[in-house]
Amino acid sequence: MKTSKNIIALNCNLRLIDFILKGVAMENANFKMKTSTLKPPFAWIGGKSKMAKAIVERMPLHTTYAEVFGGSLAVLYAKERLGTKYNEVINDTNLDLINLHRIIQTRPQSLQLELNRMLNGRDLFLDSKVKIPRNNIEKAALYYYSIVHSFGGKGDNYAMMKKARSPKNIYKGFQVYAQRLRPVSIENLDFRDFIKQYDSEGTLFYLDPPYVGTENYYKNKKTFDLKDHKDLCEILKNIKGKFLLSYNDCELIRNLYKNFTIEILETHYRINMKAQGVKREELLVRNY
Repeated sequence: MKTSKNIIALNCNLRLIDFILKGVAMENANFKMKTSTLKPPFAWIGGKSKMAKAIVERMPLHTTYAEVFGGSLAVLYAKERLGTKYNEVINDTNLDLINLHRIIQTRPQSLQLELNRMLNGRDLFLDSKVKIPRNNIEKAALYYYSIVHSFGGKGDNYAMMKKARSPKNIYKGFQVYAQRLRPVSIENLDFRDFIKQYDSEGTLFYLDPPYVGTENYYKNKKTFDLKDHKDLCEILKNIKGKFLLSYNDCELIRNLYKNFTIEILETHYRINMKAQGVKREELLVRNY
């Protein structure tokens, strides 16, 4: 008699577990991440402004969003938050870039005032690259200046504008970005340490690493190399959470991630200031 009761209880528990799992699966299947129309305040090398909406729409249900290679944060800005208990953290190894994000987050008006003192000109652009800033606000302003006045956000060469703009129209207000970044944690870690620290079953990692063949475009202390590409793949094979990864379409990446889901997305980019948009296919890799 006691054995029969135990069997009945076990069957009830199994049915309950099955019901819960089906409910979770249905919730995941019906989930669709809400998108935002907010664009980043500056361009970035390999930025995802044009593809951000498509990337966000492919995100699964998660409780923590972790962006490993932050850049301009185009994907973060293109997604809505999922509530008060939802965690977001962004990361980049470029300390100047991280300082800019932190100043936008905490001192948007001070940054605006600092930038309003600067006018558009080649001499000022060259000065912005060598001037020693007096504090982190001026450091962020000079870095921002070098980005927005260079082609493609590379910060290399001064980009001439076809039509002159008045000083008040050169820079965007940062208050809307400060509000969006207010609940976001900002890190400055190597991708290995960042993924290890934030990995969990509820984490979604979005990764947009330097593309194969373009690694030297990024002005980091250490150039992203072949070992880094391979290390990243090995780490992602063993995480508890989910990942969504952007890459250029090449043999190396297709071989490294051949056991994951690979989707091709089409985008357009300009190779220089005079050229028209060039069609390019990129890969979106995921483990779900």
